[in-house]
Amino acid sequence: MPVLSIVACEMLEDELVYVLSRDSEIKHLFVVENRNSFRFVQKLKSESLRPFTFSSDRLYSIVSESNRRSPDNFMKIFSKIPVFRQICYTFNRKKQQDLTVVVNLLRKDLHSDIDNLQSEVYQNAKEMSKISDGILLFYGKCGYNSEKVQNDLQRLDCPVYFLKDNERNIVDDCVSVALGGNEVYTKTMLLGNGRGAIYATPMWLSSMNETDYISTVSYQNVSKYLSSPMYSLLFKINNQNHKDNNFHRNASEFAKIFDMEIINIDGTMDIAINSYMEAKTSIYEV
Repeated sequence: MPVLSIVACEMLEDELVYVLSRDSEIKHLFVVENRNSFRFVQKLKSESLRPFTFSSDRLYSIVSESNRRSPDNFMKIFSKIPVFRQICYTFNRKKQQDLTVVVNLLRKDLHSDIDNLQSEVYQNAKEMSKISDGILLFYGKCGYNSEKVQNDLQRLDCPVYFLKDNERNIVDDCVSVALGGNEVYTKTMLLGNGRGAIYATPMWLSSMNETDYISTVSYQNVSKYLSSPMYSLLFKINNQNHKDNNFHRNASEFAKIFDMEIINIDGTMDIAINSYMEAKTSIYEV
């Protein structure tokens, strides 16, 4: 059974939940248990998925062991009988189409130190490559932009796949994913007519759900530069597939705190869906 592993940014967890919930060929779904996996797992369960969660060392050994199991001896004997050969072929083909997905969701605050972020992305991908037929990096270029990390990724034990837009460009960041590609991102920037803008998705504003947002580290980080009058726009990226009921309220509150005008922009799941399907199709062909 093919194994597709996904190293993902917490900022893109909504896109990942959407993609996984629409793949009926996932036979087993595993999530690496860490301090930020709880909300992700709850979202998966709300979409009727039943992920197994384990610590990384235990999870990888479980997946590795399951893949080492030999084919059913009964089926091997059955296949030698001509009249049953087609039945066995059909059974084995269906089994090969089933998919095991392993997700490792890394916390969004890793972005405070890009070198550390890229090191974490690579180290986790390296560990997962030992049990994978392919790895999809659910990150923009921010997760692996350095030449060294890119070279190291190409030397892993399995193929590595990236989030790409319709022009086959690797997306710049999570905003590019939400908008539908780098070209759309550039065009959206022009809407500000030179005014500074912040791009908001439900996950980007998720810290607003805390009781006292102004006392959070997130607020302290963004207020350092949002206090500048040049930042006067909040591009609110709407997507009908997002199910965060707090998004509209959070956007309004954020705009009020930082005295910003809200500009509504249409988002899409296309990049997440297409990149996932491309990675999945590719590992079947390996």
